Parts: sequence; structure tokens; C-alpha cells
Amino acid sequence: METKIKHKFDLREAIIPFAFLKVTQAFRDMKPGDILQVTGDDPKTRKEIFKVLQTVNYTVVDTEEDDNFYCICFKKEN
Repeated sequence: METKIKHKFDLREAIIPFAFLKVTQAFRDMKPGDILQVTGDDPKTRKEIFKVLQTVNYTVVDTEEDDNFYCICFKKEN
């Protein structure tokens, strides 16, 4: 991946409402082209992260999943 990951959030042990707040704040502070990586283990949380970020312009640049976790990389667009 050309652009390095600027922010990483592991939601596996997080208090979700606060974690979502931190994720959205980090995304707001990022520059276009920066990458945000989110890791979690709850399918509901995975769904919700897309709802939380629906007001910003992003592209999913990488995903990884197995039975125990998921990892999604979002690239902030202009």
C-alpha cells in the first residue's frame, strides 16, 4: 500500500460509543489520502462503522476478515 496508515483503532475491547466518537474525530482531522485502519470482532460494530462514516467521503482500500476479527482500511477522499 502506497500511503501509510495514519490512524489505527482496535474496537475489540472498546466502549463502542466512545470509540466511534474517536474514529469520526480522527477521520475529520485526517488529510485527503490518509488511511484509517479499524479492527474489530463484532459484526454489529462492523456494520455501524459504515453508518458512522457515511457523512464523510472515503474509499475502502483494504479489508481482511476471518472467524475472529475484521480489519478495514478507509482512505479519506477530498
